[in-house]
Amino acid sequence: MEQVKQLQLPESLVKKMHCDVDKPLDYNEKSVQLYHAIHEYSEARYSKRAISKMLHCSRNTVTKYLEGDYDSLCRKNFYSGMDQFYDYVIKELSSGVSRKDVFRSLIQKGYKGGQTAAYDYMNKIIERFQIDIAVYRSSSSDAVQKKKKLQKYDHISRNGIFRFLWMNHEITDRHKSYLMDAYPQLKTLKSCIREFREIFQKKNMPCLYLFIEKYKNSDLKEISRFASGLEKDLSAVENAVASPLSNGFVEGTNSKLKMIKRTMYGRCGKELLAAKLILSNS
Repeated sequence: MEQVKQLQLPESLVKKMHCDVDKPLDYNEKSVQLYHAIHEYSEARYSKRAISKMLHCSRNTVTKYLEGDYDSLCRKNFYSGMDQFYDYVIKELSSGVSRKDVFRSLIQKGYKGGQTAAYDYMNKIIERFQIDIAVYRSSSSDAVQKKKKLQKYDHISRNGIFRFLWMNHEITDRHKSYLMDAYPQLKTLKSCIREFREIFQKKNMPCLYLFIEKYKNSDLKEISRFASGLEKDLSAVENAVASPLSNGFVEGTNSKLKMIKRTMYGRCGKELLAAKLILSNS
C-alpha cells in the first residue's frame, strides 16, 4: 500500500481534470476523486483487480467508472421523484392531510420512490412554508379539521378520571367542579372508594359493617352489588381486614402454574409438566 502512495505517474499518463470540475457545487467530490484515481491507475497499466484492491471498491465499480460518462457518474443529482407532485403535496399538507395519507395517495398517482425519501421531501416543504401538519395517524381532511377545532377545548381523559377516583391523583379545580356537577354519582363513588380504603388502612372491623349497611341499598347498582358481595363472603373479608397475612403469594403462584400448563397443552406429558413446574418454583 505504501508503494501505491509513493507512485509517481508520468505526465503523459495522467488524465487531465474534467473542465467542469471548477464547479464543485455541481459535482460530488468523492465521485470525482474516485473517477480520476481509477482512470490514472488504468492508464498506468494496472488491472481492474489491482485497482479495486488499492481503492477498496468492487471490480464492477471500476468497470462502471472506466466505461461510464463523467457527468452521469460525478454530477450531483438534484432531481427528486417527488418534484412532479410538488403542487399537489403543498395543497394536501396545507389542507390538513397527514403525511402518511399524502404518501399513500402519491403511490396511487404513480410515485415509485421510498417512504423515507417522500417524508424528507415533505418535511422540507413543511419547514419552508411553515405548514401546520396533521399529527393524526390516518384520516380525511374534514376529520382532521374537526379534530383540530376540538384542540382548543379543555378536556380530561377517562384514564385521568380513573386515577383521580381510585389513586387520588390531583386534577385541576375546573375539571373537578365540572365532573361533580355533570356526574353527581361520582361523589358517591369517590366517597365509597375512600371509605373502603380506610377499612383496610385502619383495620377497623366496625367500619366494615357500617360500609356494607350503607352501600348495599345504594341507588348505584354497581356499588350495591359490590356491598352485597362483601356481605355474602363476610368471614373471608373479616379475615382480610383483621389479619396482616395475605394469600396474594399463593394466588400469584397458582396463576404462574396455570400459565405454564396452558402454554404446554398438547405438547408434553405429565412428567415433563411436573418437571417444569418444579423448576419454575425452585
